[in-house]
Amino acid sequence: DKRVQLWTDKKSREFIAAEYPWFLETFDGYPYPIQRADSIRYFVLHHFGGIYIDLDDGCNRSLDPLLAYPAWLRRTTPTGISNDAMGSVPRHPFFLKAIDSLPEYNRGWILPYITVMATTGPLYLSVIWRHYMNGNPEGNERVRIMFADEYKNHSWSFFTHHLGNSWHSGDVKLIFWMLQHWLLLTCLGFLVGFSLLFCIYSFCVRRRQSDTKGRFSYSRIPFYRRISQKDIELDDRHEV
Repeated sequence: DKRVQLWTDKKSREFIAAEYPWFLETFDGYPYPIQRADSIRYFVLHHFGGIYIDLDDGCNRSLDPLLAYPAWLRRTTPTGISNDAMGSVPRHPFFLKAIDSLPEYNRGWILPYITVMATTGPLYLSVIWRHYMNGNPEGNERVRIMFADEYKNHSWSFFTHHLGNSWHSGDVKLIFWMLQHWLLLTCLGFLVGFSLLFCIYSFCVRRRQSDTKGRFSYSRIPFYRRISQKDIELDDRHEV
């Protein structure tokens, strides 16, 4: 008996409300739809098991060899682990940790892209994976990591990848541009920093030196000349 379940926004929310009601408030509170699309895949894999594949990934060969692993993910750069292709048996402890940690990481960042990546996306999953691996899981609790050549680029690879990124907003172009020109931005940052330090030095230190010079200029007059000057001032006052 083969059935197809279409996970619409409505059905996803109904599923969370019925099976994981403790997460419903967080699920409804996400500001971006992609955060709900990210999180629901973790809950479905934890509850039902199976294989999740993004719409911009295509199967290049049979996935049967991957069914031998209790859970698997694929490696990516620069985050570490991606969430566009994953597999698991039901109730695997890694995906239990993934869903349990979602409320803790639910916070807003300056840019939408960073917010999504760090709260539900690949960056979030990479952090969870590293914490999970620190516990040294063994046997069926382990997670198989699929490397780049296994994922794509060869005739024997499992998947082919096509350009998607439909959820990206305008801030992504800025972030990617900054990543491509990081060396230039680093040099400009040092230049601006040294310029500010020079301005602060010029304004504060030189001003302090000027104040000190005026304060002690009188003390540098010979003692006998200071006495004579005071006598002259006193005589002038008496004459007046």
